[in-house]
Amino acid sequence: MVSKKIKQIMKYKKVTTVELAEHLGMLPQSLSNKFSRDSISLKEAIDILEFLGCKLVVELEPDSVIKFSQSDIED
Repeated sequence: MVSKKIKQIMKYKKVTTVELAEHLGMLPQSLSNKFSRDSISLKEAIDILEFLGCKLVVELEPDSVIKFSQSDIED
């Protein structure tokens, strides 16, 4: 499910798998494999979404939202 959403955003933003893989420091085939298995980690999802100019948001209730950014996953 996450991979499908990320691919939709990539298409909208006109970002290729090659460009995204380069940003992540992996081979395009490795990224394609992650997409096909839907095995994107939370850390990767946050990194990808920030690269695409987006944020990962969790809606707990209609008026309660938690936003995640790169600083939330840095060691």
